[in-house]
This record gives sequence, structure tokens and C-alpha cells, in this order.
Amino acid sequence: MKESTKHWILIGSFTLALALLAVLVPLLFAKDLPKAAFSEPVTVITPEPETGEDAIAIYTPTPSPVPLITTPKPVYPEKAVNLLVDGNPLFAVGSREIAEQLVRNFLDECAAENLSANAILLSASIDAALSTVPADGSVEYLEYDVALNLLRKDRTLIPVRRTAERVEVRTEASDPQTERTPLLPEGARMFRKLGTPSRTLVYTETLYQNGLPASEAETLNTPVRAGSATTELVGTYRLPVNHVYDPEAPNLYEGRIGTVPASLSFIAPVRDGKLTGYYGLQTGEMRYGVDYTAAPDTRVLAPESGTIVFLGERAGLGFVIDIRHDEGFLSRVSFPAGTAARGLMLEKHVNKGETIAVLSAPEGAREAVLHYELLIDGIPYNPLYYLP
Repeated sequence: MKESTKHWILIGSFTLALALLAVLVPLLFAKDLPKAAFSEPVTVITPEPETGEDAIAIYTPTPSPVPLITTPKPVYPEKAVNLLVDGNPLFAVGSREIAEQLVRNFLDECAAENLSANAILLSASIDAALSTVPADGSVEYLEYDVALNLLRKDRTLIPVRRTAERVEVRTEASDPQTERTPLLPEGARMFRKLGTPSRTLVYTETLYQNGLPASEAETLNTPVRAGSATTELVGTYRLPVNHVYDPEAPNLYEGRIGTVPASLSFIAPVRDGKLTGYYGLQTGEMRYGVDYTAAPDTRVLAPESGTIVFLGERAGLGFVIDIRHDEGFLSRVSFPAGTAARGLMLEKHVNKGETIAVLSAPEGAREAVLHYELLIDGIPYNPLYYLP
């Protein structure tokens, strides 16, 4: 064999040996390599020394741990504090002074909010223990306006306790009373006295929590005026079955005379007036006074000195003037609406014969009508017994 041929065979054998070593050496030591050395899954075949068979192992790389990212602590103002409610941190603000101002302004806003009508605020206070500690980054830092708006939206964050007092006038009417009297015909009914309801000032204290009423309690009742019952008179006097009213001959059937006054003497409420209606039962209806007709513009006179106690319109009577006299007597003068009262007012004193009004006739009528009643202790009597 030529020398050159041998030379090339040696070179080829050496090259093949190097290639085999490059493949076998990693395989022989692959089981001892750390799994983290592989970036992708690797299949490793190794011969078992006892059986001579190949063992197959698949190694999966372990991912590298994710580095922990830490958030740096927020930077607060140097004097920032946490506001604590019953020991629990709520939020942080710029300083203790800001926290105090925030709570004070929040309390002022809550003080008069949602009070009931006519209520007066008695007190307002924070219903929790408040304190401050240096800010430590455990709660959110809020600017003043943001913190105040947060408290406005949720009143439970800092509970507020308020008490308010409401004053009201409470009225209560007394039960009506009925009295039977022979001074009125049977079946006739009239009010002797109109009752007045009692009046009491009631003080009610209300407790508010978180802006809403929590409880109420009456603390004081102060009577202002005692009430009186309405008294109604019911007639018991029986008229004869065949009674016929005779306006020209007043008699027992036109009522009984009442108390004779010791110091009073009455005059008719109009001069030159014509008596056209009498006291008593007329066509099945009881009349409690007398009627006069007179020319328009006739002056209406006070029948006796006294004090004006009522002045105005009253259903069924028209315009009414009540004059209270001494000894329990009261004159009631009424006429159609439109008659002019002359300079009168309640509680004004008028003298006997003084002009209290000027009669006015209804449209198209030639005469004006006036009705006059005389009451003694609230009961109407026939005025003709007391007029000249």
C-alpha cells in the first residue's frame, strides 16, 4: 500500500474518533448536569450497567425565579399624620392641625342638617374617639378637600351625635255638653257657649345619629290656656198644640222674662224703625230675636253701653256686632252684608245711643232690615221685655 494512502486513512480515522467523542462524552455525563442548564427539554439516553439496555430520561428546565418588584413608600409631608377613629386608621392628612380643622368643619356642617321643622339644635358632638399618629404609609394620603368630601359622602366614617328640641302648640277640644232648659220650646236647640280648645306647649327632644333621627322623647308640657267645653241648650217647654202666633199680642208663648237688670236700661237699636218680626215660634221655626225695618241710611245705635266683643259676618245672620254689657247681658245686632260699621274694632267701648253702623238696603229694595237679640248669660230672651 502506498504511503500516501495510509496517511489519509489515519487522518480519516482520527477525525471520526473526534466526532464520536464529541457525541458520547456529553451523553455519558448528562445525568450529572443540573437541570437548570437546559433552556429547553432534553432527552438523554444512558446505558444501564447491569442490563446493558439504554435508559431514557427527559429533563425539563426549571424557570428562573421572577425578581420581586417593590413599590417605594409614598413621600408624605413632614408633619403628616394618620387620623384614627376608635383606634382604626382612616386616612392621612398634612398635619395634626389640618386633621383638627377637618373634623371641626365636618361637625359644623352636620350640626343643623336635616333637622325637623321648628327644631332647635341643642348639641352636636363626635360619637367616636379620634386621635392622630405620625403617618406611616399604611393608609392613603388625602388632601383637605378630598378628605372632607369623603366624610360628606359616608357619614358613618366619623359618626356624629346631635340632639335637637322641637316646640309645638298642641290643641285639644273638650267634649261638648248638653243642658236641658224650660226657657226654650221643646225641640229647640242652641249653643249657649262655644268652647275653646286647650293649648299646650310641647317640647320634644330628638336624637340624631349619622344624619338621621334615632329616637324622640317629650321632655316638657307647658299648659298655655285651659280649654272649655261647648254647651248646647235643648228646650223642654211644650207649646199648646193649637197655639197661633199673634204678633200684635205678645204673651207667654213668646218667651219668659229673664233677669231684671239693676243698672241697665235698653233702647231700640233704630229710631223710627218698624217692628216686623217677633221673638218666638213662627211657622214651626224658633226665632230668638226681633226684626226691624227702616229706611236706608238709618243709623244703628248701641242699645246700651258696653264693649265690642264680636265684629264680622256669621252664617245665617249676615254682618254681626256683639256688645257685652254688665250683669251678663249681651246685645247682638245683625243686618245684611253691605251695611257699613262706623269706626268699630274689637274691645272698643261704645256708649248707649252711639252710632255703630248705617243701614244699607239690598239692591232694588226700599227698606233695610235689622235683627236684634238680647242674651242673658248666653241664653236669648225676648228683647221686648227690656225695651221701652
